[in-house]
Amino acid sequence: METPFFPDASRHHALETLRHLCGFGDLALLLTGDVGAGKSRLLAELVRSESSRLDFHRVSAAALTSTQALSRALLGIAHKGLNPGEGARDAIYGFFRWSEIKARKGQRMVLLIDDADRAPAELLRLLFSAFEAADRSATAVPVFSGSGRLIEMLGLSGDGAGVHQIHLRPLTKEEVAAYLEPRVHRAGGSAKDLLSPGKLSQLHSLSQGSFSRLKRVTPAVWLDMVSTENGAKRTFSVPINLRWPALALVMLAGSWWLVSQQYDDSVAREQAEPEPEVIRKSVTIGPGNPDIDPVDTGAGLSEPAAEPELPLTDEPDKPVPEPEPEPEPEPEPEPEPEPEPEPDFEPSRPAVFMELESVKAREGWTVQLIAGNQEQTVLNLMDRYESISGILYTYTQRQDQDWFVGFYGEFPSRDEARKAVERLPQALRDQSPWIRQSRDF
Repeated sequence: METPFFPDASRHHALETLRHLCGFGDLALLLTGDVGAGKSRLLAELVRSESSRLDFHRVSAAALTSTQALSRALLGIAHKGLNPGEGARDAIYGFFRWSEIKARKGQRMVLLIDDADRAPAELLRLLFSAFEAADRSATAVPVFSGSGRLIEMLGLSGDGAGVHQIHLRPLTKEEVAAYLEPRVHRAGGSAKDLLSPGKLSQLHSLSQGSFSRLKRVTPAVWLDMVSTENGAKRTFSVPINLRWPALALVMLAGSWWLVSQQYDDSVAREQAEPEPEVIRKSVTIGPGNPDIDPVDTGAGLSEPAAEPELPLTDEPDKPVPEPEPEPEPEPEPEPEPEPEPEPDFEPSRPAVFMELESVKAREGWTVQLIAGNQEQTVLNLMDRYESISGILYTYTQRQDQDWFVGFYGEFPSRDEARKAVERLPQALRDQSPWIRQSRDF
């Protein structure tokens, strides 16, 4: 049930936001949501898609028990040890300063702290303070994942300066159907029978929009459906062609549950086992090393024997040959025509498009609503909320690919922008709009 990745319910927007801010942002990231909302699955998809560009490191639960354990874990990532007279807190601050060097070499580091709400609040505040004390545009980015209590545990003020929160809301009934439908087709089942309105309402009610609950209750709901059909044999016969698909789906659901349990156990064992320290050895080759035998060049190599010189004899005079006519010079190849420059980007809707230079020239703050590689993605959001005036979009490039950003309004301060976000429809607020300065686009 883990694949394919489910992009609806703002999950794709959350993934794109994590990709962008982990690579180019200067904010600590909070990924919040109820238990079973899919936070760990989203982080796994982030690592899978961005591991070639970013250097990800998971901070295990064992490292979040004390300041000494946290410093040992971070120094293990850096392959360093405590300097003489250096305390655990100093080592944590020093790790973030050290990570700036790696970012300048082309690969930024990201710390993933899953289930951070189970750790002591003072350790989370220490991590956040060490991040703020370093160069936030280059140092390792901490990604805290957990419940909504993280904001209170980090001791953040009302404006949430220095952090960006991404909240994952529960699934709706339609999104539960969209999540299960491709998995039913992959198993060879009938979506019409297994996702009927009655069963879909039961699945949504029992799961409460949670991925983990949905994985647990789906086999039970489908088993109940099979037993109901068997009991109905007294009044009518069940078509034979429905029995085998139902049995296959029941077995598939049981295998899903077994694989998920084995995965949880393997992750727990990996987090419990500390990584062995890397022992580096060096071999010195030179005149000071007595173990290196000198190479005997006299025995293996010998000079080639000199060939005897031939006596010079006077050759008879030969007629001088006539010089051959010089070949005509070949014509120089014509220079290849230079490739025509690619045409500049032309927006599909110039009335609501703003050049990137014009956006950066604006003073104040704006609200980023959506971003992606396709222009149509931004236009679809604008069509969905056409009643909201002031939504514009711009075009830039990220990683040599087209990048379209939809944003709303121009505000003199962050507080004014936050008030404007509170007046937006609930569906837009659930997508965690990003309040940012226009010059940072």
